[in-house]
Amino acid sequence: MAGRVTDHESNEGLAGATVVLLPTQEATQADSEGHFHFHVCAGIYRVQVRFVGYETEEAELRVGAATVRNFALHPSAIRLRSAVVRGERVAEPQTQASGTLSGQALQATRGQALGEALQKIAGVSAIQTGPSVFKPIIHGLHSNRVAIMNNGVRQEGQQWGQEHGPEIDPFVASELTVVKGAAGVRYGSDAVGGVVLVQPKPLRDSAGVGAELNLVGASNNGLGTVAATVDGNSRRLPALSWRVQGTLKQAGNTRTPDYWLENTAYRERNFAAALGWRKDDYGIEAFYSQFNSRIGILQAATVGNLADLETATQRGRPVGLGSFSYDIARPYQQVRHDLAKLTGFVKTGHGGRLTATVAHQQDYRDEYDVVRGSSSAGRKNLPQLSYLNYTTTADVAWEHPHLGNFSGSVGLSGTYQHNRYAPGSRQFIPFYNNWVGGALAIERWQHGQLTLEAGLRLDRRDLATKRLTRGFEADSSLFYGVERKRFQLWTPSASVGAVYEVSPHLTLRADAALVRRAPAPNERYAQGVRNGLYEEGYDVTRPAGAPQLQPETARNLNLTATLHANPRLNGELTVYQNYIDGYIYQVIGQPITTIQGVFRPWRYQQTDAVFRGLDATLGYTPAAGWLLSGKAALVRARNLLLDDYLVYVPADRFELAVRREWAGRPDGRLTQRFAQLSLGATRRQTRVPSALYDPLPAPDGYGLLGAEVGATVHLGGLPVQLSLTGTNLLNERYREYLNRFRYFADDMGRNITLRLQAPLNFSRRASAN
Repeated sequence: MAGRVTDHESNEGLAGATVVLLPTQEATQADSEGHFHFHVCAGIYRVQVRFVGYETEEAELRVGAATVRNFALHPSAIRLRSAVVRGERVAEPQTQASGTLSGQALQATRGQALGEALQKIAGVSAIQTGPSVFKPIIHGLHSNRVAIMNNGVRQEGQQWGQEHGPEIDPFVASELTVVKGAAGVRYGSDAVGGVVLVQPKPLRDSAGVGAELNLVGASNNGLGTVAATVDGNSRRLPALSWRVQGTLKQAGNTRTPDYWLENTAYRERNFAAALGWRKDDYGIEAFYSQFNSRIGILQAATVGNLADLETATQRGRPVGLGSFSYDIARPYQQVRHDLAKLTGFVKTGHGGRLTATVAHQQDYRDEYDVVRGSSSAGRKNLPQLSYLNYTTTADVAWEHPHLGNFSGSVGLSGTYQHNRYAPGSRQFIPFYNNWVGGALAIERWQHGQLTLEAGLRLDRRDLATKRLTRGFEADSSLFYGVERKRFQLWTPSASVGAVYEVSPHLTLRADAALVRRAPAPNERYAQGVRNGLYEEGYDVTRPAGAPQLQPETARNLNLTATLHANPRLNGELTVYQNYIDGYIYQVIGQPITTIQGVFRPWRYQQTDAVFRGLDATLGYTPAAGWLLSGKAALVRARNLLLDDYLVYVPADRFELAVRREWAGRPDGRLTQRFAQLSLGATRRQTRVPSALYDPLPAPDGYGLLGAEVGATVHLGGLPVQLSLTGTNLLNERYREYLNRFRYFADDMGRNITLRLQAPLNFSRRASAN
């Protein structure tokens, strides 16, 4: 990449201009004529050009083999002597459709769970367990088929459970990105449906100490959140940077339009820290985070006998309506997730880069059920299920230098995972040891407006399980045994993609992928109760002589057209199709009675399936400061062997919004004022399996009215962002099809949320020291 920084009026070069690429911190200096030159990998770069005394200018560049871009800056009232060009590279040049939350859009979700916040992106919805647990769904797929990358590390918690939300604090992220469609080459063969990228901002690169304070309060459940971040960079050791972050969150019982949901309070205590040392040619960074939450489970969802179950689902509202409280009683879940990561890079030769990452994760989950009967008296103060999951990963990748129009990378990855139960805990899935080793290669070719990309990956998976079994002898006496199984599989992935810039305002994307996913231990051998949900794995219930669970093979195709950078009309349309041979899914069986109560068992089955759909966003600016926008997401999923629909597929969703923005005077007290009114509509899900046992039909469709107002208030030079958001303003009574508590209670009523964000800068104090 090369170019020249000049004065717009005189065309004279701005000597000494500095060009910086973030977050790599690569820098070069313009010569006496204003020329600069970079050796960088192909990709998309967001570039901001600054020169003290000149107006700031921004541009997004697609860098190829020989890209030239000149910057002509307009003088402002004051002219000084230095120029700075700062650029921020987009994390991955994507041939796939993606959506991102950052800046004000991300700020509007502060205080929400990760899966709840991601629903702002078209094509993303969530499976809910009440008002506190949200598991993201991308194009109709979720759980084991959606990879979540937490600060560059694949999140390994208990993503297989419907009531297990991602153990990630969204306040850690400065950007949330969803890559839609199969991405098994880059992120592993489990990424059949898509990938969620949780990306913190880079460590501070300028000397001083800064901070950010976020406060969130909500009316419906009394939610209160305090999140703070402090970061610094040493003036004496400019290569050294650090950051610490912490979040405290507490919410009480949620209220529907007519009643309180008893025991739906929750709380979180999270923190993270990072320390980095960065030079031009090498760098190293250490990161540690801990996520802690306690989540109450709606007591009405746990019943003791079949009659109570039928009554609970038919009455239309829970029995024993409570009041507002922050207390959390049984049933509830206590979760802790620790992540430690060490990553480093070194430049190799002319334009090459070698990166290595080692990470360890520990996931703890205690589930406290309702205790019934004297036989359980000994465990009244102990969890019924106490599960521990340990994962160690290592990845190394090399980005090779440009070879003409070609750029790319190769990499190796390895994972070791095992689980344990605390003494006295019941077992839900078997003990297992899981080893995964993989190799990948991705290559890109760019010429003019066309970019082509192809990738290959091969993983070797070795899963060893050990579970307790029981049976009866000939004399009817009960005996216990141990069953050991080992599953060794190759799971290849391949992808091809293309990006073509038809014009500066129209971009076309196409990508296709083939991904093979190995069954997870829970899909094979789950058996038991987890917070009111009873599951049975495929190999537990399959008839004698029937084949064991087989891997899934997904063939995914996505086509995307994007209108962008137009003065009035912009938008994006994505259509997709995903054939999955051997698709593993769950069906609801007839109620069964256990010592914990009566449950509808969710049993794993296998079939061939197809998912088709579209995502659409559209924005129109009729006049300066006004924006009319719309969003739609449609998914169609079929069970091909039964010629029937699939369960737990999102219903059609639409949203319309009108937004007004006022810039305000630069020296005024109020700037960046805005007001928005939105209407979201969800249709009734009529495409449900005909053979599914379901005590209640899918709930009616609904529409929710929302509004948001906000501004930046300047208090003594401190820019404080304030916003007030209202959801379900008409207090609509509704039930979400993807909420597993819909059988027992309505969803949340009217809620008003106040958010405050205040950046603090202690650079002067740090400089003085």
